[in-house]
Amino acid sequence: MKPKTIIVAIVLALLLVILFNNKEEASFWLFGEIRTSKLLILGVFFLMGVVVGGMLFRKKNKHPKEYGVTNPYSPTQSDAEFLGNDDGLSDEDREYIRRD
Repeated sequence: MKPKTIIVAIVLALLLVILFNNKEEASFWLFGEIRTSKLLILGVFFLMGVVVGGMLFRKKNKHPKEYGVTNPYSPTQSDAEFLGNDDGLSDEDREYIRRD
């Protein structure tokens, strides 16, 4: 088993033990007095924490800082004939075509 799976299993087991040992009724203020079980209060706040933590700590796609185009193919014999000196191109033009 992966360590992450083991940690999640341990946290869920502890959560269940804590929740089911706190079943008695408690008063809770939410824009008014609410009488409900501690089980419900703890469960709701735990789920809210999981959702907020998931949103805060999710992995973000990182974009590369530089974009570039590379040409892994070197000029072949036919390219060399095409880029010969008798084609009327300047050296700058030949260099531009080679980089393409």
